Amino acid sequence: MKPFSAVLLLLLLRAYTASAQTKPVLPADYFDKFSYTLSDSFNLNNADATYREVGQISHLVMLYLREAEKNYTIDSSELFSFASNEVTPAIFAGDYSTGLLQIKRSRQLKPFANYRIPFGFVHEAYLAAASLQADDHGKAFASRFRQQLEQAINRLDPSFSGDIINAQKGNFTKASTDVNRKEIENIVNQSISQAGRKLNFGAATALIDYYFRYYIRQYYQSDIESLFYALYPETVKEETVMIPMRDSIHLNAFIYRNIASKDKVPAVISLSPYPSGNEATRGNVFATNGYIYVYVDNRGRRKSEGDFFPYENDARDFYDIIDWVSKQPWCNGQVATTGGSYLGFTQWQAIRKEYRHPALKAINPMVAVGFGVDFPRFANQFYSYILQWATLVSGRDLNNAVFADYEFWNRVSYQLYKNRLPFNKLDSVAGGTNAFFQRWISHPDFDSYWTSILPDKKDYSSLDMPVLTITGYYDADQVGALYYYNQHTRYASPKGKSNHYVLIGPYDHGGAQWQPGPVQSGLDIEKEAQIPIYKYVIWWYDWVLKGKQKPAFLKEQVNYFVTGTKKWETARSFDKLATDTLSLYLSSQPVKQTRRDKLLSLTQKPPASSSILYKHDIAEVLDSAFLFAMPRPFDDSLYMTSPYNMVFESQPMTKDIIVTGKMITDLYLSLNVPDADFGVTIFEITPDGRSYNLVNTALRSRYRNGGEKPQLLHPGQVAQHRFDDVFLYIKKIPKGNKLRLVFESVNSPNFEKNYGFGGVISRETTAQPRIIEATIHTGTRYPSRILIPYRNAR
Repeated sequence: MKPFSAVLLLLLLRAYTASAQTKPVLPADYFDKFSYTLSDSFNLNNADATYREVGQISHLVMLYLREAEKNYTIDSSELFSFASNEVTPAIFAGDYSTGLLQIKRSRQLKPFANYRIPFGFVHEAYLAAASLQADDHGKAFASRFRQQLEQAINRLDPSFSGDIINAQKGNFTKASTDVNRKEIENIVNQSISQAGRKLNFGAATALIDYYFRYYIRQYYQSDIESLFYALYPETVKEETVMIPMRDSIHLNAFIYRNIASKDKVPAVISLSPYPSGNEATRGNVFATNGYIYVYVDNRGRRKSEGDFFPYENDARDFYDIIDWVSKQPWCNGQVATTGGSYLGFTQWQAIRKEYRHPALKAINPMVAVGFGVDFPRFANQFYSYILQWATLVSGRDLNNAVFADYEFWNRVSYQLYKNRLPFNKLDSVAGGTNAFFQRWISHPDFDSYWTSILPDKKDYSSLDMPVLTITGYYDADQVGALYYYNQHTRYASPKGKSNHYVLIGPYDHGGAQWQPGPVQSGLDIEKEAQIPIYKYVIWWYDWVLKGKQKPAFLKEQVNYFVTGTKKWETARSFDKLATDTLSLYLSSQPVKQTRRDKLLSLTQKPPASSSILYKHDIAEVLDSAFLFAMPRPFDDSLYMTSPYNMVFESQPMTKDIIVTGKMITDLYLSLNVPDADFGVTIFEITPDGRSYNLVNTALRSRYRNGGEKPQLLHPGQVAQHRFDDVFLYIKKIPKGNKLRLVFESVNSPNFEKNYGFGGVISRETTAQPRIIEATIHTGTRYPSRILIPYRNAR
């Protein structure tokens, strides 16, 4: 079939829009009502019965998706999700034409960059083959499937096809088959233990997806592998070894080497707590681009010996790993590191002066966790997700099914919240004590527990090796990633500063680690921002480890994408970006509107001195439907109709500006209690009423002067509260757009509840109402405001 033309797609979307105008909007809880009960006989060892049951689940999923599109208006930003979610179910429902149609539709709605494997790459080949010949697991069908897959490979961009297929080689191995089977078993076991064999929509679609991967590998892995190697003969040897540590334990490691290379080459290492089974996907790419890749499991994970306690042993272990790797006959003595999230954190452990190995020549921390900075504390507060993550990495293997069961975690957090139990009981509500969780929450202040693990001044001041930091505007660990950068540039020598490069763009946590897709955190990103990050990393290694030409993208130390302009720009440091600061002052002056009872002003001049009283019963149990509601994309209804917040709105911008730094909110508050938690959110509002989230942050009053030394407030004492734990978001705000600031108490099951008594918050509770009164003071003496560093748009 030929792909839809742009004209045809436009006509379809217009027809869809016209028909949708009379339909109600899709309810936020539509997919929450989905349920499928697994049969008692579901067993992967019975292949025919499993195939039939997956087919039944697939029929129900497709029906649910079609009923939604038939009966409700679907926001344009959600159409890709609807189309893509129907592809795999169509395979097991035997509706091959629909599967092919939805792949084409998905690719039209969200075109993927040429460095990524196209959406539905293997699915399309299978669907095309199955539409021509029945899949009987025989040689004839295998040959047909292989032909279709070869045609798909030949359509790849030659600049990236080698990397794409070499990565895919790592996806089609026995280990990959075993991992997919295990994930299916975990989903089934989770449904049995938590939901009486019922699958929610997320679990159903996950089971179908994992089953397709398992099914293809079970029956056609050898055919796919032979095709990959016939077209791209590079062969990477995977070797497993046990690396000795100084305390006599051994860590499990995977080594990836291109067998065609006989030379000693630099080694790139990742130290990880995530035994995913697809380590070869990246290992193959590094190996076929001239490096040895070594992926090491943290102690106590998978087959590594010892006990795992997150974040506490990585510096010492990384030294021993580097020492062993650098002395191997295939390594030229140069070692670099790479990886994101926890794997980014471990790299900042490797540079600690006490444990820094002389063979370490460069680090590439991506989306690095700032331990104690943004995980498991953010803005000096704990949050419920930390137990979810701690459960994921408890034991030797990943607990993905439990981790991904968001309905379970919502029930756990809401049960704690509804019953007003202390936060330190969260793990008990979830089913047992978690040692990681309990140790973390026993250190509410930013004390020596955290600082003894993080690098310190001597570590940063002596660090002058090349560093490439990568993060994104939507990266959940951006605060951590930039914490290390800021600490390093604060203490570093001139050489150290000049050797530290940053790459930042409109990427989320996953996209910033390898290759961003066209959508990040629900937002379409500009084509110019879609870059092959993994390739940039390899080019950077080529420069710093092999003496090749400096990559063109590294013109200066800070390399950033300006969202809304389609442009990459560079600077020597972040503090060189702004030419001015826009102040928007909170005012008690109301804004004329009909959306809510009271909408207050943000003004460009300090208002007359006044006070604005905010009151909230922090002990009130809010309705779960309100707390867990998912707002429609770019819709402001939830926060604009909430009775629990205060909203301030600016006049439309009079010119285009580029926001070039953190949008910090300064509030002068007095409280009736010694402590309280507050949240601030800043939205950008377009003339057509679309609401875009720019800033989400919080502040615990006792930590208004820093997390190290809590300082309780006296009743009536006016104190500056600077909400500066915010994400950097460099973007253009066009003329005519407005800003809104939402201020509220943090009263959510997703966060530790601060009742304002001034004691140990994780142990606090109350059975009585607990009214928090916060007075926002305004005027020249108390300039409560938003500070927006900017430059004029060119």
